[in-house]
Amino acid sequence: MKKNVLIYTSLILLIIGFIVTYHAVVPKGHIQKNKKAQVYTSEWNGAISSVINQATIVANIDSKQLKSTTNGIFMSDTLTLMIPIRQIRDTFDCSVREYNDDCILIEKGSNKIKLYIRARKCEINGEIRETITNVEELNGTTYVPVDVICQTFGYQYNFDMKLNQASIISDNLEARSIPYKYNYEDEGRVPPVSNQGSLGTCWAFASLTALESSLMPEEPYSFSVDHMSLSNSFNLGQESGGDYAMSMAYLLAWQGPVLEKDDPYGDGVTTEGLEAVKHVQEIQIIESKDFETIKKMIFKYGGVQSSFYASSLNSHTGNTKYYNAQTNSYCYIGNQKPNHDIVIIGWDDNYPKENFNADIEGDGAFICRNSWGSDFGNNGNFYISYYDTNIGVHNVVYTRVDDNDNYDRIYQTDLCGYVGQLGYGEESAYLANAYTAKEDEKIMAVGFYATGIDTEYSIYICENFQDISSLSKRSEPVMTGKVKNSGFYTVDLDNSVTVKEGQKYAVIIRIKTPNSGRPVAVEYAYNEQTSSVILDDGEGYVSLKGITWENTEEKNGCNVCLKVYTDKLTANQ
Repeated sequence: MKKNVLIYTSLILLIIGFIVTYHAVVPKGHIQKNKKAQVYTSEWNGAISSVINQATIVANIDSKQLKSTTNGIFMSDTLTLMIPIRQIRDTFDCSVREYNDDCILIEKGSNKIKLYIRARKCEINGEIRETITNVEELNGTTYVPVDVICQTFGYQYNFDMKLNQASIISDNLEARSIPYKYNYEDEGRVPPVSNQGSLGTCWAFASLTALESSLMPEEPYSFSVDHMSLSNSFNLGQESGGDYAMSMAYLLAWQGPVLEKDDPYGDGVTTEGLEAVKHVQEIQIIESKDFETIKKMIFKYGGVQSSFYASSLNSHTGNTKYYNAQTNSYCYIGNQKPNHDIVIIGWDDNYPKENFNADIEGDGAFICRNSWGSDFGNNGNFYISYYDTNIGVHNVVYTRVDDNDNYDRIYQTDLCGYVGQLGYGEESAYLANAYTAKEDEKIMAVGFYATGIDTEYSIYICENFQDISSLSKRSEPVMTGKVKNSGFYTVDLDNSVTVKEGQKYAVIIRIKTPNSGRPVAVEYAYNEQTSSVILDDGEGYVSLKGITWENTEEKNGCNVCLKVYTDKLTANQ
């Protein structure tokens, strides 16, 4: 019996080895495998894919790595590696959108792939082709066959059966990943234009327009500006203006967004008791004048909220010497600071400099969506020159927006968010916050601010917090990583940590931000706007080396910005 099993196993492995070797390299320019490959029956392919899927599959894609155990990749019955749609954007540095629930559009540089969900065909740069493997829907997740991506974007694909690993390497790592011209209006990725009227709510309109664009076209929402500007934790009226930091605090605290229909704009009152219809979990802040990153973020994620100097805020017709009404083009060069928020929804690197009322060095402009109604500009849109003094200085983009059932509970003390920074004059420091579990729960994720670029982090869990000395008795980190841009990030734990009702625990983060002597984001009351900050709603701590700690509420008059996300324990857990 054992001998027969061994023979059978050897035969299977021999066939697998032959077939995998046969399909190891995906040639460019072809979607359908050749006729010889098709002689293998679906039964054999199914058996082979089953063997592959029983072990952990690793896909090394340029400098990134995906695993079947954590990222959900798998081998299909047609021996095609399948990747979840949520992994494609960052893995292949491209744009991914789902249109009308029947097709997926993937773009990189000048190349476009349109995959039809319910048909065995695709469209590559306008040419219809037949595919071997369909887009698949499994357990609410959409999976895309990697061979089409490789062939269109110029990747070499190899699968090593012995290691159960895929190697996917770009033929041209220096190739431009974004086009030279792009406009959300052409792509169906921008919500209807809004009109703020006489109120100082441009910041809220820009924030929510950018947020709405990040969800389009899959999810066309209209969020409430009234709720964002009146139901936040700041002491400002709608006439006083605001900024993106207020938007970030409101959204990251899950105070919103809520639907426009539930809290309509312009009546001066807000509706109490509304729950956020989406949970914003990541917002990236783009460095000043980093135009390439701004473009890439627009291409991949959504509109970028930015600001410029509007020389006459009450002149919604744009009657100013800096604006060319014939070409809907604006350029200000001077020392005035930005005073009006808009959303960058596209760009044109070759937009003529002659279209601006300014003597500027070269061509190129951002396409911006204003909040002055459709009568302004071209249906609410206008161009701002790359050479404008203020455009692209202050920029945020919403890069992770989840459904509102992603976690059961949020623990937080920083409702005003990132107000200031704390540190010891060095690039690294430790921050911690202690919480008491409200029921039997699993710690699923941790959220924090990176106050500068290239921030490194290590996350620790102190499961039984007794007093401040407990923070020095931490074990190995549960997660480590690095983020490129400043902003707010939610890190999902590879393995959840269970806490019982009434159990006091602490989350500790070692953070290192290059060229920063104050790497810790904190909340404190520094003016009338932030006077509602509460310091007795939590226990925040900071330390230089993670050995000697101080209570931030008592010593520094501030809260550390550190959030924890949990799920309820079920009966069988």
